[in-house]
Amino acid sequence: MSIKSLAGQTIYYGFSNIASKLLNYFLTPLYLELMTQASYGEMSTVYAYIPFLNIILTYGMETAFFRFAKKENSSTVLSTSTISLLFSTISFTIILLFFRGPIIHSYIGKLSGLDTHPVFFTYLVLVMACDALTAIPFAQLRLENRPVRYAVIRLANILTTIGFNILFLVIIPKMYAAGQTWLPDIRSGNQIGYIYLSNALGSGITLLLFLPQMMRISWKFDMAVWKTMLNYSIPLIFFGMAGMVNETFDRAWFLPEFLPGNNMTDKKELIGIYAANYKLAILITMFIQAFKLGAEPFFFKQAEGKDPQKMYARIMKLFVVMLCMMFLFVSLYLNVWKTFLRRPEYYPGMKIVPVLLLANMFLGIYYNLTIWFKLTDRTKTGAMITIITAVLAFLLNWWWIPVMGYFGAALATMVCYFAQMTICYILGQKYYPVPYHLPRILTYIVSAVLTYYMYDILNRTLLSPGDVYALKPLSLFVATLFFCGYIWFLLKMEKKEFSRLPFIGKFVSRL
Repeated sequence: MSIKSLAGQTIYYGFSNIASKLLNYFLTPLYLELMTQASYGEMSTVYAYIPFLNIILTYGMETAFFRFAKKENSSTVLSTSTISLLFSTISFTIILLFFRGPIIHSYIGKLSGLDTHPVFFTYLVLVMACDALTAIPFAQLRLENRPVRYAVIRLANILTTIGFNILFLVIIPKMYAAGQTWLPDIRSGNQIGYIYLSNALGSGITLLLFLPQMMRISWKFDMAVWKTMLNYSIPLIFFGMAGMVNETFDRAWFLPEFLPGNNMTDKKELIGIYAANYKLAILITMFIQAFKLGAEPFFFKQAEGKDPQKMYARIMKLFVVMLCMMFLFVSLYLNVWKTFLRRPEYYPGMKIVPVLLLANMFLGIYYNLTIWFKLTDRTKTGAMITIITAVLAFLLNWWWIPVMGYFGAALATMVCYFAQMTICYILGQKYYPVPYHLPRILTYIVSAVLTYYMYDILNRTLLSPGDVYALKPLSLFVATLFFCGYIWFLLKMEKKEFSRLPFIGKFVSRL
C-alpha cells in the first residue's frame, strides 16, 4: 500500500469526516441562538464526558482488532472482538440504566443538567451503546480498504442526526406556533433533550445499517485470541482515559472546578463561551481524525514490509505540512470564522483559538508518533505517557484557570500536548527509531506560528486597532498575502515531494 493509496483513502475518510463535522458545525449557530450560554455549557459538559465512557465501552478492541487481524485469522479475530463488545455493551448499558438515579443526582449530573431530566440520561446511554457496537464494523471497513462504504454510513448517520435536529428544533416549534397543538411543545428549557434524542436516533440508524454486515460474522468465540487481545487492549483504556483528560476534561471538570466564584450559572456561561470557540479549531481536528482513520490500518500493514520507517518519516513530514497550512487558514481568518458564533458575547473567547489550533497540531503529531508502541506491543508505555501528561494537565489547570480563566485552560491544553508529543518522540526513537525530518518539521511549525503572530501584531496596531476581529477588506487582503506567502514557501521547500503526489504533482512540478 503506497502513500498514494493512503492519500486516496484519507480523502474518502476525510470527506465523510469533514462533511459530518461541518454539518454539525452549522448546527452550532442554531444551538447558540436557541439556547442560553448556561444551557450550551451544560450540553458541552455532557459531550465532554461521553468520550470517557466510550473508551471504557470499547476498551481498546478497535486497535487490538487492527493489530491481530491477519489474513489467516481475520475471521476469528473479527467474531471474537464483536462478541466481546456485544456482551460488554449490553451489560454496561443495563448497569448504567439501573444506577441512573444516583448518577444523575451526583455532582456531574447537576453540572450537566441531567438531574432534572432523567430521560436525557437514557438517550445518552443509547447513543454510547450504539456507538460501541458499531466500533468493530467501522474498523472492519477500514481494514478491508472500503472507505466508500465507510463514508456512506458516516454521512447517513450525520444527515439523520441533523434531520431530526431540524425537525425537533425548527419545524415542530413552527407548526406548534401555527396551531398544531397535537405536536410536542418544544420550548426553551427542553431543546437539549431533543438534541440528545436526535443523536440517539442517528446512532440507532447507523447500527441498523451495519446489521447485514454483522449478521455475516461467523459468531465463533476464541478464548485464547480474546485473552491475547485483552492483554494488548487493556492498557489502551488508561491510554485513552488519560488522553481524554487532556482533550475534554477542561470542559468537563477543570473549568467548573477551578473557575473563581461559586455561582454555577456564571461558570456554565464561561464554559459555553470556551466550548463555542473551541469548535473554531475544528478544521485541524477534522483532518487529524481523517488521517487517523486511514493511517492506522495502513501503518500496521506497512510494518510487514521492508524498512517501513522511511515511509513513516515521509508521511509525518507531509502530515505536518498540512497541519501548518490548516493552522494558518483558520488563525489568519478568524474575522471570517467568527460569523459562526452568531452572538457577540462569544467573541471575547476567540483569543483562545490560535492556542487551541497549535495544541491540536501537537496532538496530531503525537497520534502519528504513537505507532511505535502499537507496533512493538508496548501499550503499557503508551498508557504511562498519557497518565503523566494527565497529571500535568491537572496541575496546570489548577494553577492557571484561577488566574487566567478559560485562557488558562487553553494554554494548559497546548503545553500538555507539547509535552506528550515530546515524550512520545524521545521514547519512540529509543524503542523504534524512525528517521523523521526533524529540522524541516520544526522549521515549518515555527514559521507558521511566527507568520500568524506577525499578522496579529500588524492587525492590532495598523489594520484593525479598535476591533481585531472586524471583517475589513484590508485585513482580509493582508491575511491572504501572508497565507499565500507561506504556501509558496512550503512549495519551494518541498517541491520534489509535492511533485510526486497525485493531482497536484503536475502543477507543482512547473514551479
